[in-house]
Amino acid sequence: MADERRNEVWNELKANLNEIKKPKNVLLLGEYGTGKSSFINTVITALTGRYRYYADIGSGNLHCTTRLHKIFREEYWNPEKEEDRALNLPNFIDIIGLDVQLSNPFEVDTVNSQIMNLILNGKLSEDTDLLDLGMKLKEGKKIKEIPEDESLVIDIIVIVVSLEDDKIQHTLLDEIYKESNKRTRQFPVFAVLTKSDKCNDQKKLEKKKKDIAEEISIDVKKILICKNYHEGQNPDSRDVEILEFLTKLCDPCLKVVKLHKVKVEEEQATSTPIPPTYGCSLM
Repeated sequence: MADERRNEVWNELKANLNEIKKPKNVLLLGEYGTGKSSFINTVITALTGRYRYYADIGSGNLHCTTRLHKIFREEYWNPEKEEDRALNLPNFIDIIGLDVQLSNPFEVDTVNSQIMNLILNGKLSEDTDLLDLGMKLKEGKKIKEIPEDESLVIDIIVIVVSLEDDKIQHTLLDEIYKESNKRTRQFPVFAVLTKSDKCNDQKKLEKKKKDIAEEISIDVKKILICKNYHEGQNPDSRDVEILEFLTKLCDPCLKVVKLHKVKVEEEQATSTPIPPTYGCSLM
């Protein structure tokens, strides 16, 4: 039954991918240690059946991912079937974990919000040292941003939250919400709750899922609860839910909405959040 469902989901995913003109750029956002890089490897494992370190992961208290790292579809996707090679699976953008101490509800342009805005709009070159960038922004120094690079402009945001920690970083999530729904564009937003093996209380897990959905104003159906793969593990039944989530990410209806200048100015003047619009609803 699991194999049958997997085949069904895979066919649904392929149907969506066949309607997409080019691979979408998916940005992973979250604080340090939530499992962003591991989730990228997990999705690729579900697709290819083999675990590899496409996104580098680390341990301890130091950042492993410190630069803007784009993992191109071509890097991980080379199936045996020729008909599947042209499928426009997403590119993944992996960045440094955001420091919650650099978010402040009383500041308009915090370090985190500036970093997110630059990345979302394709104004940082690949391999930008984000640790160095954060230090310069914190010190108020001028930074070098490139003209908007369409190949790096983000199409979808995936917020990654760890279930290992009971706390919800409200200020950081609020900043992500604002950056994804204000300024010049509105972005489709999804979320992943990682390390599900660290939370054995189902009621607590469902409450956190609901709370996060409300915090960032998305449907709970756009949140995946996941236990990441690790080296040496073989793909198992969790593939189905991961591929279902990826099918939603690759829905051809999902588009970035460009905001008119007047609408942006009104938003800034009133400070009233603009409800997210994604072009279609996901069931």
